[in-house]
Amino acid sequence: MTNLNTIAGATAPKTLPYGVNSRPELTESTQLAVGSAAVWPEESEPAISQKICEIAKNDKEGKVNHHVPEMVWFHKFEDTSTVDIRKTLGLQDAERGRRILHITIFRKLDPITDLSEDEFLGAWWHIVVCHYALWDKKVLNHHHDINPSNLMVYKASDGRFIGVLNDFDLSSTRDSPSGQERTGTIAFMAIELLSKEGTDKHLYRHNAESFIWVLTWVCLRYQKGRLLNKGTQLDVWLQVDAIEGRKEKYDFLYWGRNDIEPSPSHLKNWDFAQFCLDTLGSHYAVRSNLRLPLEDHIVFETWLENQIHHSKRLGLGIPHMLSIT
Repeated sequence: MTNLNTIAGATAPKTLPYGVNSRPELTESTQLAVGSAAVWPEESEPAISQKICEIAKNDKEGKVNHHVPEMVWFHKFEDTSTVDIRKTLGLQDAERGRRILHITIFRKLDPITDLSEDEFLGAWWHIVVCHYALWDKKVLNHHHDINPSNLMVYKASDGRFIGVLNDFDLSSTRDSPSGQERTGTIAFMAIELLSKEGTDKHLYRHNAESFIWVLTWVCLRYQKGRLLNKGTQLDVWLQVDAIEGRKEKYDFLYWGRNDIEPSPSHLKNWDFAQFCLDTLGSHYAVRSNLRLPLEDHIVFETWLENQIHHSKRLGLGIPHMLSIT
């Protein structure tokens, strides 16, 4: 078992974050602060956090390394099998769903919503790239609940903020069974998932769309890290069911966003979000039975990456850390 006294002395790996030109040494406060997570994965499956950490350790491009929670301690409690618990309680079908308790300690992170303008957009892009890299490596089947609470940051010693994709509790690996295709927060879920029957398969484009809704939400709801008072057009998104949420988001996508004002601290980010929303609107403008299948790399490039380049060409002040080379 790892001695937790070593946490303060741990250092960042040598691989550079994607789009960053020098290694982000952790600040002293970041080195000392930790958070924890307890999950009950299937006994036959290693914890997803372990898989992700292994990917990060071997990442040479910096797309994943530094952009997932840094594990400082892990323990699997072998005597907590749900099978043994059910047998002790005399429950029927005790062998069904064999799970075991894992506890992991990570470095403490801060919410991405604390940031504004270039700092926010840079961290958001780090996370988008990290997520796609993990998907492309067939590590994740889906990260079910992409929302602002799961997008985190830490501050490097040189003042830069590094984006981190957090909370894999609702994720599953490609070889794991799905069945939670409409698990998530309605405000940030893909419109296609907001139906009575949901969908048979969670696709990369659903996650890409969630990242766009998160970007939109922060631009309109946060001012210099502070959540704005209620009364914004988006408030209702947190109060409706899936069907009403789909209607509200359709209305916003084609009409509601035309006259809405972003917060002053996210003016440039809102310009970029609008380009992403334009692409999303073009996708949904085609009847569902006529839409051509979109390969994952096409979605990443056309919905997200190309919008970065387009915004830079128009001189919207997109930060240098978003360069794709």
